Amino acid sequence: MWSKQSRSKRLWRYYLRSAERMMKLFRIINVTFLLGSTAVILVLISLFTPLFSQVIVYVFTLLPLPKVPAIAKHSPPTAYVVLGGGLTNDRNNQTILNPYSLNRARTAASAYHDLPLPIVLSGAEAPWLGQWLIEHGIDGLISENASMNTCENARFTAKRIPLHHVYLITDSYHMARARRQFALNGINSTPLNAPLPVNRDWMKPAQNLSHSRRAVYEIAAYLRDVIRPQVDCRHAKDMTTQQLLTPRGNAPKIPDE
Repeated sequence: MWSKQSRSKRLWRYYLRSAERMMKLFRIINVTFLLGSTAVILVLISLFTPLFSQVIVYVFTLLPLPKVPAIAKHSPPTAYVVLGGGLTNDRNNQTILNPYSLNRARTAASAYHDLPLPIVLSGAEAPWLGQWLIEHGIDGLISENASMNTCENARFTAKRIPLHHVYLITDSYHMARARRQFALNGINSTPLNAPLPVNRDWMKPAQNLSHSRRAVYEIAAYLRDVIRPQVDCRHAKDMTTQQLLTPRGNAPKIPDE
């Protein structure tokens, strides 16, 4: 009799403790769901503000770079390297620089007038970048016309001309990935950020979203480069000097990777 009552009490206490544990677990799940949902909503809202892209650019500046040779680390920049950002067509169906490439050319011209150094143009857009710079009073340009992505920009530039430290010109979202590729090829870089075609503006959500899309793309591309490098990045040893100099008339009309 007493044994049965004692057993019943133990079972009852066990059920109560189990119920308390389940209640605690449900509370933890509810709080976690609430916090997670709130975080997702805040991130989605931030995509339409300047905040998201500004945070991503700041995080990019904190990412470590691969080690470069000592001479590259301690040498001053000796050239500007401008990475192409794509081409487009004008109203007459003529190939011209798209807004990404145009802003990079303008950044190079401004920097050159402050500190004249050789300008290296990298990418299929190089002939059009060169033409624009010549029209704006800058000559003596060095071109590498063969690269079709950021990895090839770095590899082919390193083969085209001996460089240890350069001023690298691209946009702020692309900069971290580009600097990493150049470091992998033994070239140290100091960033010169070219603006995107539209500015951040708290009152213009569509423009902020354009920056956010660019930031998200670069996050994915950077992770891809680290985890699983591009298989379509040709090796410099497979390219002749003549191939690096050959203009490519059929350049892509989309922003560079």
